[in-house]
Amino acid sequence: MLTGRSLILQKISRMRKALFLLVMICLTQLSLKAQWSENYNYLKDYVQVQKGMALDSSQYLSIYHNQELHYLYPLYKSFKQEPWLIKTSGRADYYADLKQSLAFIGDYAGVQEIEKIELFSPVTDSLQKAINKQGNPFAGASFKDAKTYILEKTRNQQVVMINEAHEKPQHRVFTASLLEDLYQQGFRYLAMETLSPFPNASLRQVNMLLGHYTCEPLAGELVRKALELGYTLVAYEDSSATHTVNQREYTQAQKIYQILEKEPKAKILVHAGQGHVEEGAGSDGRIPMAAYFKIISGIDPLTIDQTGMTEGSNGIYGALWYQQYAPKLAYDNPMVPLKAGQSLDLFDYHLFDIYVYHPPTKFKNGRPLFSTMNGWKKETAVQPIFRDLYFVQAFYEKEYSDKLVGLLVPADQTYATSPDGYYYLYLQKGRYQVVYRDKQYKILGTKVLLVL
Repeated sequence: MLTGRSLILQKISRMRKALFLLVMICLTQLSLKAQWSENYNYLKDYVQVQKGMALDSSQYLSIYHNQELHYLYPLYKSFKQEPWLIKTSGRADYYADLKQSLAFIGDYAGVQEIEKIELFSPVTDSLQKAINKQGNPFAGASFKDAKTYILEKTRNQQVVMINEAHEKPQHRVFTASLLEDLYQQGFRYLAMETLSPFPNASLRQVNMLLGHYTCEPLAGELVRKALELGYTLVAYEDSSATHTVNQREYTQAQKIYQILEKEPKAKILVHAGQGHVEEGAGSDGRIPMAAYFKIISGIDPLTIDQTGMTEGSNGIYGALWYQQYAPKLAYDNPMVPLKAGQSLDLFDYHLFDIYVYHPPTKFKNGRPLFSTMNGWKKETAVQPIFRDLYFVQAFYEKEYSDKLVGLLVPADQTYATSPDGYYYLYLQKGRYQVVYRDKQYKILGTKVLLVL
């Protein structure tokens, strides 16, 4: 016989299950209403009717399959396993993985659709009311071109740290825009969290062994540009799988400081993810890499945040704020809002020196215009020449190998087609090997492409 306490626990358990089911139903309805691209839905419909599709049992989405890059593989898992993945890894982690997976294949419009789904929350209404009550945070602010402002500040700095949101390729584009001027200011080291710290790492060429996020085409271009300018790449990620969060942050800081131990006057640019470049400890006891570095080295790094004032922001509050006020700002380039001569700390973080505002993304032929990398790359039409064509990739001819194509990072790739039926890639001048793939990721053929 069940006791009174047992009955209560049983009811609570049932209520939790019912709540989970309700949330799942709501999320499913939101997902169905999302404005996914035609080709996204095309792939989803295809995958969902496939039987016997071999998928791994991990609870995460990954671009790696059979020890090679397979950029469509995480979507296969998402289409087949979404309810289970949300239940096992959690809604936040699942959507973070899915956004990154879409960013890897150039579907930034898909990233934005997920951000709309993420706004579904019991606290959304109350946060929106708080934002309305607060009023326009930019009232009385002036704006300065972010690149110009930052380069004025970096001139007398030895260590500069800038962050990214891993699903935001435009953050990598902005960092890439700083490279040449920073090199002229004496910066010679580019330390990146994403670079592999393991012995088989490839730190002098862009491929799968270089690092995880550098497998995203625009991140790959950032690294190619750095190498071309003469930067030395530094992998500073912690290689230990057993370290605590703070041990990882400390190890990262220590590895960056090792550059200065060998070369005391070295100037270093650090490109990291999210909160690693925060200069203060969090309320949860986490001490970020930048804070540890300041303690270890005695150097106060110039820290730059790109994640707060950008599409999706760092959470529901920031995303709602951006949705309400960003469209009212008439800027097409990254800017730094200023009040009283200081970079505006919109959310009172007190964790960074400079806060960059990124404008809403504009699209052409289904592709985000930040793919031009500030005019460095130009829109290039690729004609569909195979009946079963789905996915198009362009590799630098000098990097290409038929046998090693599964390890190579493309200059650009997409499954988005324009109304005229063409695929549009963003490429700089040069010779490329275009790879045509079907929905199963099988190569249908290749073709040399010359971009003038």
